[in-house]
Amino acid sequence: MYYEFYIDVFFVVNLVMDFLLLRLVNRVLKGTATPLRSLAGAVLGAAGICVITLLPLSSPYIRVLLSHGVLGILMVWVGCCCRSWRKLFTGILLLYGFSFLTGGILTALPGGTKEGLLTFCFITTATYWILILGMRLLEYLKGKSSAICEVIIRVGGKSVKVKGLYDTGNRLRDTLTRKPVSVVEYGRFEELLGEDQKASFERLLSGTGSTEDICAQSVLKFHPHYISYRSVGQDNGLMLAVTVDELYVSAGEEGSVVKHAVLGLAGNQLSTAGNFQIIVNPCIVNAE
Repeated sequence: MYYEFYIDVFFVVNLVMDFLLLRLVNRVLKGTATPLRSLAGAVLGAAGICVITLLPLSSPYIRVLLSHGVLGILMVWVGCCCRSWRKLFTGILLLYGFSFLTGGILTALPGGTKEGLLTFCFITTATYWILILGMRLLEYLKGKSSAICEVIIRVGGKSVKVKGLYDTGNRLRDTLTRKPVSVVEYGRFEELLGEDQKASFERLLSGTGSTEDICAQSVLKFHPHYISYRSVGQDNGLMLAVTVDELYVSAGEEGSVVKHAVLGLAGNQLSTAGNFQIIVNPCIVNAE
């Protein structure tokens, strides 16, 4: 029994697989490697495995060490621009993880469908895009969930914690200071107020307030004023805005502190399901 071994076909098959695997690894690592850089890593891997296969090595363990150890490290280092040992180690694990996934998909296919170089390349490319679409779906779902954050509003010695929603469509700016404005439910904001302050703010929100309410010493520290805004069904609306001492916005382990943040007060509930009580302006973390 003997086998016909075509080194050129073997090279092309490994080149295609290595290139797609390196692109997947680079995507997960959020690396800066260009497709040309990944192609260089794939060429290194394909040429290396051809050389290792042709070497007259007596021990199969040395062959495995060279092909799955040394060669894998070089491929990830060259093809994904890994600049740290931690990133390099993560890249190697991802490389062999994706190899296992793609190999499993190919193994699950009927034997007759994998014959021919073009067919193999087509199936491999289709597998690559299946994994890419799967990762994009996970990124989308993660992005949807990470839009919810925790917000702490501080005024004086008081504070209130609310759930926030990052809204990329919120471009509201303060008419006077041009600072980005986040919108909070008045029902949660009033937890920071005293009884006399609540009475003044409720009159201002209802439109029955006066300049005396705005200039009252009890509410003056909030710098209450009206700003104009536009929304669906409302071209020229007025919203009562206040300035708080500090706004802390956190998403996971990261957080940002915004001094003298401007908040618009909404008289109604922002979320029908009660998932959030403040709409966070995405520009607020860059506000001075």
